[in-house]
Amino acid sequence: MRKVVVVVLGCLLLAGCAANWQGEEVRYKIVSQESQSSSEFFKLELVGDAPKGALKPEDLKSRSLLTFRAEGAQVGDELLCVVEQKKGNAFGNSNVVTNLQSCKKA
Repeated sequence: MRKVVVVVLGCLLLAGCAANWQGEEVRYKIVSQESQSSSEFFKLELVGDAPKGALKPEDLKSRSLLTFRAEGAQVGDELLCVVEQKKGNAFGNSNVVTNLQSCKKA
């Protein structure tokens, strides 16, 4: 019985290490446009403070976004993006990964 309890507690502990966070709409300003090989990117800077609850707020301050993911946007425009952060568990990648989704002109 003790072994079962230890195994269950261990599984709960390891599963609890994984985390997800999704911000509603985070505002970014396009500060420049850059080309790398055949891809074009916007360099984005966070407008205001990082939302509360973000797993790694410092990762939200400056981001890159492929230009086709913000159609019609130009340098100087502001975008609203849904931001998702995921953190792996103890067995996998435990780094926080930040993704911008659904960006549109503000």
